[in-house]
Amino acid sequence: MTEEPLYNIGVVSRTTGILSATLHAWERRYGFPMAARTSGGHRLYSEKDIARLRWVKSQVDSGLAVSRAIAAARSIEAEGRMFLPTEKGYALQPATGVPTDSQQSSLFQALTQHDLAAADRLLGEMLAFHSPEELTLNVIGPALNQIGDAWEQGQLSIATEHLASNYLRQRLLMWMVTGPSPRRVNPILLACAPGEWHEGSLLMLGVLLRRQAWPVAYLGQNMPLKELSQFIQDIQPTAVILVAMRPESARKLAEWPHWIPQIGGRPMVAFGGRAFVIQPELQSLVPGNYLGDTITEGMGRMKQLLEQ
Repeated sequence: MTEEPLYNIGVVSRTTGILSATLHAWERRYGFPMAARTSGGHRLYSEKDIARLRWVKSQVDSGLAVSRAIAAARSIEAEGRMFLPTEKGYALQPATGVPTDSQQSSLFQALTQHDLAAADRLLGEMLAFHSPEELTLNVIGPALNQIGDAWEQGQLSIATEHLASNYLRQRLLMWMVTGPSPRRVNPILLACAPGEWHEGSLLMLGVLLRRQAWPVAYLGQNMPLKELSQFIQDIQPTAVILVAMRPESARKLAEWPHWIPQIGGRPMVAFGGRAFVIQPELQSLVPGNYLGDTITEGMGRMKQLLEQ
């Protein structure tokens, strides 16, 4: 990756997906990047500039403010780290390790104290150095669990629990929408079992799949199996993932072969959730592919199944 200025603004705009007007605005407001100029005054950018711009755009697409993303890019470069292109054309920073417990704790405190501005600031700062995948697994997932436990123990009111949980769910939904360009395959359908209202793990799985460029059709909470029949015929998903957190909703999943239609061979069906961890005997009750006891195991298993 060279620093020689070779590319005009039109090429850079097409390569990065950033409008020319936006490139002008970023240079004017933030001095980023400071493009070289031809003798005629036209901007020229290097490969390094393109890599930096791609990284900043990825952070902005993940919810970080432009000013914070640019400040983070400068901080990363000041530490001597580089923005390296990947096979998919993205230029992301090298791994910086997982977020700390103190960061997750600070987010929990901000949300339970109803300080959403502080929560926005904390997540923005973390996004500067960690990917949405890392934050999903190591910050938002644990925070959702901590919020649920605190509510069950009477430490949080229902209103506070709803505020905090919905804030985190909205962030996950946004990351599911703003992932990389999806592969050209039919979507993976995600739904909670009938009567299941706890969708945190399903959202997390959706984010992780979407960040790996799998298209996702997210149906969310309390999905009656009968209603899936026509929908599956319409979209012919690559796979169907069903999640149950409570044993009573897990048992209802045993009925899925009756409702999910045969379409030249059924779509691949996988299932998981806390119900199958606390009562392992339920795993043999539900047909299909059990994803494992954790989100990380589930993603590994889905990768194997999808590659097959």
